[in-house]
Amino acid sequence: MVKKILLSVAPIIFVFVGYSQNQYHISQNMMYQPFINPSVIGSYSNLNGAIFYKNQWTGFAGAPEIGGFSINSSLNQSNHSLGLTLINDKIGISNIKDLSLSYAYKLKFNDKNYVTFGLAGTMIMMQSNLGQLDVIQTGDPIFQSDTKTFTMPNAKFGAYYFRNNFYFGFSVPNILKNQIETSGIATGAAGTTSFDASNIHYYIHSGYQFKLNEVFETNVSVLLKQVSGAPMQIGVNSQIVYKDLIGAGASYRTSKELVAMLNYRINPQLKLGYAYDYNIGLIGTYSNGTHELIILFELIKENTIPIIEVPRF
Repeated sequence: MVKKILLSVAPIIFVFVGYSQNQYHISQNMMYQPFINPSVIGSYSNLNGAIFYKNQWTGFAGAPEIGGFSINSSLNQSNHSLGLTLINDKIGISNIKDLSLSYAYKLKFNDKNYVTFGLAGTMIMMQSNLGQLDVIQTGDPIFQSDTKTFTMPNAKFGAYYFRNNFYFGFSVPNILKNQIETSGIATGAAGTTSFDASNIHYYIHSGYQFKLNEVFETNVSVLLKQVSGAPMQIGVNSQIVYKDLIGAGASYRTSKELVAMLNYRINPQLKLGYAYDYNIGLIGTYSNGTHELIILFELIKENTIPIIEVPRF
């Protein structure tokens, strides 16, 4: 019964309340931080990117699915970097596309300390397939047709400090508030954009790399998320790496999720990661967990040495 209620109610709430409180989450965000902070692109020396896919709460019909890619590069090895990110977030009958163009500038304090600042312009596109819903009253005009695609602008900001084996970042993934407003008929709904300080999300993330010996090293990181009116969500991650080739680790999030992670470096320019999330709360009783795959690449040029070794799992 609980499962049926969740599946029936959640998509409808999402359609009519709107996008305002939705922020996608990637379990392996520490492996490719531009997904959570646009300023991080300034810490890379070469053309790089990532592709990921996440199937959340398997076992639920209409459970969330999210996938996307990001690519960025410095401009002629300068202090300026550009990046492009596209995310497709699907939950129930609703699809949200997040297209972002990022810019970052790098400041050098000395050979060991750097700070980058980043800003991203974002276009949010949302559409819901109301015809896929099972409704109690057939012929209800609200659910006779699909919604149009609502397009709304937004912006992101971030700052990132890094030195050898350590980083600390701060980001705001939604400076503006995007929402779908309706008077009752879905086809008459409209997408709105406004500024609402209580709706802004704040991310803080940090990590450190310890070298244990000539073959093993360990990485630890933390991600904090905060928005007004909701408890702070904290994620703590740890991983051990063998010869920069194989990594295995675990995470715990205060949203009652345990995560197991495994990654493998295929070659110096390509890395594959997998994560399995298990919810130890009510949702875990009805789902088979969450699966996530990520592929990272970096086109390393000959005789190009990274600025410093930023820990990226």
